[in-house]
Amino acid sequence: MRDLIRSDAAVALPSMLGAQMIITMAAFAVPVVAPVAAPEIGVPSLYVGGFTSLVYLVGMITGLFAGPLIARLGSIGLSQCLLLMIAAGIAVFDLATPLAALIGAVAIGIGTGPMNPVSTHLLARTTPPRWRAFTLSVKQAGTPGGGMLAGVVIPPLVIAFGWQVALTSVIVGALAVALLLQLARPRLSADRQSDRPAVRLSLIRPLRVALSSPPLRAVNFMGFAFAGAQVTLASYMVVFFTEEIGLALAAAGLLYAVFSGFGIPIRLVWGVIAERWIASRTILILTGIAMIGCFCAITQVTVAWSTAALLGLAVLFGISANGWVGLYFAEIVRLAPEDSIADASSGSQFFSYGGIMVTPIVFGTLVALTGGYTIPFYMLAGLCGMALLYLLVARETPAADGGA
Repeated sequence: MRDLIRSDAAVALPSMLGAQMIITMAAFAVPVVAPVAAPEIGVPSLYVGGFTSLVYLVGMITGLFAGPLIARLGSIGLSQCLLLMIAAGIAVFDLATPLAALIGAVAIGIGTGPMNPVSTHLLARTTPPRWRAFTLSVKQAGTPGGGMLAGVVIPPLVIAFGWQVALTSVIVGALAVALLLQLARPRLSADRQSDRPAVRLSLIRPLRVALSSPPLRAVNFMGFAFAGAQVTLASYMVVFFTEEIGLALAAAGLLYAVFSGFGIPIRLVWGVIAERWIASRTILILTGIAMIGCFCAITQVTVAWSTAALLGLAVLFGISANGWVGLYFAEIVRLAPEDSIADASSGSQFFSYGGIMVTPIVFGTLVALTGGYTIPFYMLAGLCGMALLYLLVARETPAADGGA
């Protein structure tokens, strides 16, 4: 532990954790206010899946620029730019028109895309190798942490002041974190090359690195499936519990906060265990099995379920659907060439964001076509099942074992 505390990761980790939380809060705050905001904007609440998909479609593309942008601006400078873009996107969304929602989603996507590659690059560069799985898991705890903030902070502000004021709280948070990151900039700017062009003519290299070995391909397919299922659940959870089950917005927001909040400790637990006792790939497989069980269980939810049962399901979703991401990035770092971690992270994120972009649209379409959520939730269970099969097959091949 002393080597971790004495390393630059002691500064990099809280910096990236704070940025991750605010950026995630921005992406998830809109789905939380969707039941109230959508009628004022003039769109059905089910369109929240399209908003989420657009955010991650833009993020898929902008994430591929992370490598050259890191070199040009440095990890901290780029993170500050992303936070400013997030603040701008929320400000535009607050204008409450369909066009403003569209532009806001694009801006939030620009701010979201490079965040994981830049934070993974910085922590991989500053963390002693034996602590990488732990620090990446801690950093990824910012994702459920941001979701928990969205679930806890946004609904009361909506009730008290309206949804636009509630979303403005995200702008304040983004600007505050951007200012705080300036304190870390002198120590963590060694990766900045101010004379390097910010844009490549070709974006093929990140994708080539991400698909360069069978183990990486298996992990990337898992990222596509698990990320798509996770963000679809996050996007539709409040809408499902309010419109389908009949819960109040505050109660649905609490379940969302529990789902998000339990992703924080479990990521830390997985990070510690993966360093010492159980292989990351094994934990990912166990997590996938739990996700399948939860998606099957939520199809049975009715208004007759007790509060304890609903909270228990939210906890299990938090442990499973929200607990895998840190190990996913740890696997990418472990399997990627040492000099191509930023490109591997960018390319891998392209595939995970692909799942995030496609899955909510498919889910929402199935809800509209079937008139309910049963078949769509079973679809998510099946998607996770296919990812598990691929991981198991890759695990059994000599190339995968050798790459791991």
